[in-house]
Amino acid sequence: MNALGTATREIASHTASSMSSQPNLRLLGPASLLTALVMLGAVSCTQPEPAAPPPGLSGSVAGYNVVLISIDTLRADRLNSLGYETRVTSERMDELMSRGVSFAQASAPRSLTWPSLASVLTGLYPSGHGLIANGYSLADDQPTLPRLLKDAGYQTGAFLSNMCKANHTGWDSFACAGGVDKKVNDSALAWLDEVDTSQPVLLWAHYFGPHPPYYNGGELARQLDPDYTGELLPKKWALDRVMTEPVELDERDVQHLDAIYDAAVIGTDRFVGRLLDGVAERLDLERTVFVLLSDHGEDLYQHNEYIYHACSPYQTSLHVPLAFVVPGRSGDAQVQQPVELVDVLPTLLDLLGLEQPGCQHGSSLVPYLERPTRGGAGKPAYSQYGEQKIRTFREANWKLVVNPDEYLPVCMANTPPDLYPIPQIGLYDLATDPGETNDLSQAHPERVGELLDGLSRHEESLCVPRGGTGTNAIDDELRKELEALGYVAG
Repeated sequence: MNALGTATREIASHTASSMSSQPNLRLLGPASLLTALVMLGAVSCTQPEPAAPPPGLSGSVAGYNVVLISIDTLRADRLNSLGYETRVTSERMDELMSRGVSFAQASAPRSLTWPSLASVLTGLYPSGHGLIANGYSLADDQPTLPRLLKDAGYQTGAFLSNMCKANHTGWDSFACAGGVDKKVNDSALAWLDEVDTSQPVLLWAHYFGPHPPYYNGGELARQLDPDYTGELLPKKWALDRVMTEPVELDERDVQHLDAIYDAAVIGTDRFVGRLLDGVAERLDLERTVFVLLSDHGEDLYQHNEYIYHACSPYQTSLHVPLAFVVPGRSGDAQVQQPVELVDVLPTLLDLLGLEQPGCQHGSSLVPYLERPTRGGAGKPAYSQYGEQKIRTFREANWKLVVNPDEYLPVCMANTPPDLYPIPQIGLYDLATDPGETNDLSQAHPERVGELLDGLSRHEESLCVPRGGTGTNAIDDELRKELEALGYVAG
């Protein structure tokens, strides 16, 4: 018997049982019969009042603390809660995400730290905020998360392991950890010890550990893969030479590369856990909103035999974790529709009941936080590529990569000029080919046309911020720092 038949039989049985306990209606007089029918109606027809829907989230956490945790170079598909099964990598991050709503298909606006994090702070794509590359600077008067919350009475502190010299404004306390994540925690918790906890705080902690050369893993990589006898190491020179000489990695080398990266994720997860423990000791968690995200991922030799991220238009480097934890709402929910990092600022302002800036490229995710299982295909996801015309555009599970000028990017100093070819047109079905290994543009020209039209409409719809955008002046000292990370071609 099907479910409907079973349910029908159960209802019939319950009705018969209820009738057997009622008075014998044939033995009653007219008045008594009327009374009995009324009583029977009251018993069998009255339904409990439906539960009231939960109140909307917009403005519901006004004046709450905000803790923003961002992690450099963390691939979404290396978190256990987002499907990774090779080894346990993200225990504390997953624990935090389980208290809220995570987004399984979040995208960065570029696979580069400064542009992506500036999009988190402004709600704008790189072309809107001006930081189209590492080393660029935010404009002095640009509306950013710290400026907007500071104007609303927040105490603001940022403790970063990257993107330190981007002309940040609006922070009461700002410290650069120079890539040492222990310093991020030490500085952040020391600041919390000093603030007036009767007033709300905005705390931003940015960790560097999963970024090359993956030093947060230490010797753990050898423990994860003890049988490896090759030459690959979590050292910058050893990783760089794979692309500059180049050195071809075999399957066993790539397996060890995964272990090196996973070890760095595990090490960073421990730092995040220590921060969470420290925050729990210092702030009221019932009045604290958490946001967890990454700026971009890492190719890890999956495209063009490239390890890093800066050149990549693929999901390996654009797909990022994103989660919101809002007090008073049940957690452990996951949204499957595509969203973007430009959505973070409008979502936070919506939650806090604060006015949105006049120009935003993102949109509030509060409807998903209120009902994570809501239907629909979701919004398009879009990425830019600096001054080049390279773009990616995703609608549902279809993704388009466009390189009209057939530009060959320079990924790092001293690499071959053809290290990272990007097709003029590439089309991928992420549902069946999440690794983007099968270009379907020739097989589905009509789909290419539809996505090109969608891309054009999306770009035409973008507002232009008033006032200036950031600047691209990079002094010699900063250029040397970026070159040391492999970002600026020399």
